[in-house]
Amino acid sequence: MAIAYNAPPRSRTRLANKLTDKVEHPLHVLLAEDNPVNQQLALELLQMRGHNVRIAENGKEVLSALEREPFDVILMDLQMPVMDGFQTTAAVRERERKTGAHIPIIAITGSAMQGDRQRCLDAGMDGYLCKPIRSRKLFETVEQFTAV
Repeated sequence: MAIAYNAPPRSRTRLANKLTDKVEHPLHVLLAEDNPVNQQLALELLQMRGHNVRIAENGKEVLSALEREPFDVILMDLQMPVMDGFQTTAAVRERERKTGAHIPIIAITGSAMQGDRQRCLDAGMDGYLCKPIRSRKLFETVEQFTAV
C-alpha cells in the first residue's frame, strides 16, 4: 500500500477550492495602492474571486475615481504619494457628510505596530489589513461588506 505523504489533507484542498470560488455577489472595489507588486497581487486575488477592481495610485486619484463611478469598498494603502491614506479618508468622509452616503474603507499597511488598527478606525476607516496580503484575510475583510 502506497502512502502519499505530500498529498494535502482534504480540508486544505477544500479550503483552497473555497478561496478560489467566485463570490455570488461581486463587489466593485477601488484599490488605492502605489506599489506595483502590491497592486498586482491584490488585483489578481480579487479578480480571481470575481470582484471588479479599479486602481488608484494616490489619494488624489481615489477622489477622482469616486466622482466618476460608485464603489462598494475602498482598499486604502496608508502610505501613498500626493495624499496618504489618512488624508484621503478624511476627504472621503467630508464628502459623505454632505451626501449622507458611506463607503467602507479598509486600511492596508505594512506597519503592524500596536495601536495602528485603532488609529485607522479613529480616522474613519472601517477595517484594517496588514501586509503582506493574505488571500483568506483579504477576502474575509472585503466580503463582509457585500451588499446582499
